[in-house]
Amino acid sequence: MKSSILSVLFLFWLSPLAASAADNLITAKPAMQREVQSGFTRARTRLVLSAEAAGRVSLVNADVGDVMGEGKAFACLDQTFIDLELQANRAEQDALVVDRTYFRKEVARIRQLLKKNSSSESQLDTAQRNLDKTQIQLQSLQIAANTLKERKSRHCIQAPAGWQVIRRHVEPGQWVNTGEPVVEVGDYRSLLVPFALSMGEYQTLHDMEGLLKVSLPEQQVEVSARLLRVSPAFDDASRKIQVELEIAQGIKSPRGGLRVELGLDIPLRTGAILVPEKALDQRYEQYWLKRPDGEAVRVVYLGRTNGPDGDWVSVVSPAVKPGDQFLLNNE
Repeated sequence: MKSSILSVLFLFWLSPLAASAADNLITAKPAMQREVQSGFTRARTRLVLSAEAAGRVSLVNADVGDVMGEGKAFACLDQTFIDLELQANRAEQDALVVDRTYFRKEVARIRQLLKKNSSSESQLDTAQRNLDKTQIQLQSLQIAANTLKERKSRHCIQAPAGWQVIRRHVEPGQWVNTGEPVVEVGDYRSLLVPFALSMGEYQTLHDMEGLLKVSLPEQQVEVSARLLRVSPAFDDASRKIQVELEIAQGIKSPRGGLRVELGLDIPLRTGAILVPEKALDQRYEQYWLKRPDGEAVRVVYLGRTNGPDGDWVSVVSPAVKPGDQFLLNNE
């Protein structure tokens, strides 16, 4: 019983010491350097639309910089001859509809006469054949009419709604051939910014996903961005990773050519660490850090920086690395 009481008292006396030791421990952080990459905005997608038929341009509905509306064609070729073909087709269909009505009545009359033995099976077969042929010819004309309507629709060059005209290649009255470029359009509702990053920069960027911010110095704004594409190919010239960031909102008058700055905090290649200045002990123009087991580690002092909890210093040594723990100097 007496030994149990002594044990409790000993633990009660030791616990403040343990808490005090824990309070004196600090964890070294990697020393970072700020690297700023610059890039320029461009359209998310660009398309060159070509003519699907040859003809003369009858009208152009948009100019460079205009935004295409829903269901609005950029340009149309002359459709006079297709309209005439559609009119002729419609007239032929009307004539066949008249013939079909006549042959239906003819078949009905012959069937009534056949019941009275006043007609023959041959006459009924002939009338039925004429009715069937008329129906088939009518269907063929309807297919031809649909083909003409499709050809007519392809005489108009449609651009996606919301896209902007980058360059127009035609003017009213100009003759264009099949496959000839008519207009170049781009989707500027969201912008892309290409960057070439080293492996360390790319890893930092990847870790920032969801919290990524970029700045536009010309507009003096900071906006959110996301990593859209990463090329798996190796660039022999730059020896870097090609990536594309997407900016979907926050930019006034989105367009290509806006400067975008991407700031990345990269660990120093020297392996330097950050520790509170209180953890550093200076003796005879040499600097030391003390591990929790009492071992003193000599380090090279690099400079002072402002940390979240007061003054921090940057030091380097082959014997220390980020994540190591050291004791604060309470003297």
